[in-house]
Amino acid sequence: MAKRKSLTQQIVEKLTEEVRDGALRPGDRIPNEFELAESMNVSRSTVREAVKQLVSANIFEIRRGDGTYVCKHVGIAKDPLGFQFISDKKKLALDLCELRLVLEPWIVRKAAEQATDEDIAEMERLQAKVEEYITAGENHAEPDLALHMHWAKCTGNTIVPKLIPILMEAIPLFIEVTKRSLLEPTIETHRAIIEAIRNHDPEAAAAAMERHIILNRESIILTDL
Repeated sequence: MAKRKSLTQQIVEKLTEEVRDGALRPGDRIPNEFELAESMNVSRSTVREAVKQLVSANIFEIRRGDGTYVCKHVGIAKDPLGFQFISDKKKLALDLCELRLVLEPWIVRKAAEQATDEDIAEMERLQAKVEEYITAGENHAEPDLALHMHWAKCTGNTIVPKLIPILMEAIPLFIEVTKRSLLEPTIETHRAIIEAIRNHDPEAAAAAMERHIILNRESIILTDL
């Protein structure tokens, strides 16, 4: 006889299913503890334990003083490979460049083959946000990550978008290591990648991405840390 699931586990599975089905989307705010308990006809302690498990699984995140939200990158820990514990940041940045040179040209090559007009419009919107942040002198890591994530989604591959947030821990690291010296090249190479995707030219997209990463690598090599 199958063991009966606890009430907490049933709530965990119900909320997970809502995330999987899109009823709850990344970045959505979750109803508060009282509202969830009332809507699911369970105690607040049951809801509290279920939410705790979902936070541990990196499906929900708690923002202190604000509430509980669906993680932007569901199921992906912030630093699963322990980058923060690697003391030689220059070597870490160069090693990440090496890995990016293997994966990201393939990503934009596939994006050039498969991106829709709507996909391209979203790339242009995200790139405009990157440029807005750079022009304002603000850290552009967040919109930059979103742009790279969007390219990954355009591949149609279900695994690659899960890898990119881990790999893209490199973006704030690169900004730090290069002392923000690659702002104009970032704009230029991003624009070239998007132009190639708009023209459905896979090889041009891959070449532009390679140049983007190589410029990062060269700047890192010249940096004293």
